Amino acid sequence: MRTVAHLSDLHFGRTDAKVVAALLHDLQHQRPDLVIVSGDLTQRARSHQFAEARAFLSHCPAPALVVPGNHDLEPLYRPWKRIFRPRAKFHKHLPGHDSMPVWQDESLVAVGLDSTRSLRWKSGALKGAHLDHLESTLDGASSDAVKLVFLHHPPSTASGGHPYEALVEHGIDAVLTGHVHHARVELINGQHGRSLVLVQATTACSTRLREDSNGYCLLRLDCDHMEVAIRGWTGDVFHTVRHHWFEKRAATWRTVPRPHHVFPA
Repeated sequence: MRTVAHLSDLHFGRTDAKVVAALLHDLQHQRPDLVIVSGDLTQRARSHQFAEARAFLSHCPAPALVVPGNHDLEPLYRPWKRIFRPRAKFHKHLPGHDSMPVWQDESLVAVGLDSTRSLRWKSGALKGAHLDHLESTLDGASSDAVKLVFLHHPPSTASGGHPYEALVEHGIDAVLTGHVHHARVELINGQHGRSLVLVQATTACSTRLREDSNGYCLLRLDCDHMEVAIRGWTGDVFHTVRHHWFEKRAATWRTVPRPHHVFPA
């Protein structure tokens, strides 16, 4: 069984230092096997903000995979860079982090897709090339491996892009997203009886709050079972706000009642 911490919308440049420190402490306590960050590591894609994000990632207790969000691209008031080198600072200041990273072993495959678009301010999209990349990555993967996709924009809100069903049909078990600063976990059904679990995280440590407090998602999973804990900020510590449990039968994920084992509070 693997544990994955899913963070999103860090927005360094608009963070609360107390929350950042508590977040790292909580991650150390939870001991994930992998940390996934689904975009918006910075507030305005400035060099010092990327430096803060890089320092944060270096203190994570497990390997970290990241994809850019719309805030990580060159701003629109720099049109030349926005069009021709939109992710230059992302690659410069986060060396070793590809914008479409892959983690793969015998029990887990995680594929990052860059949904950002240089000619759009907020929205994003998936293209055919993303699905081609996904197919080539999944080719030869163990049938028992859990398959995750993570991207910044929720696919159903990615204007002009592919809906969730395109990911369902590729055999994806869960899609991890952010962007809207609202925690959400639900089943997404496709055709032919397949389904996946949507795990959408709120902002992990920024002051740009909307309807949720700071938080992140913690997934514990194997090929047939998935547990998702929403960790929320109380003002002093992170704690489990709610749990979701799922079971997979014949390629179909279903919600199940509370089992005996749960995440620590």
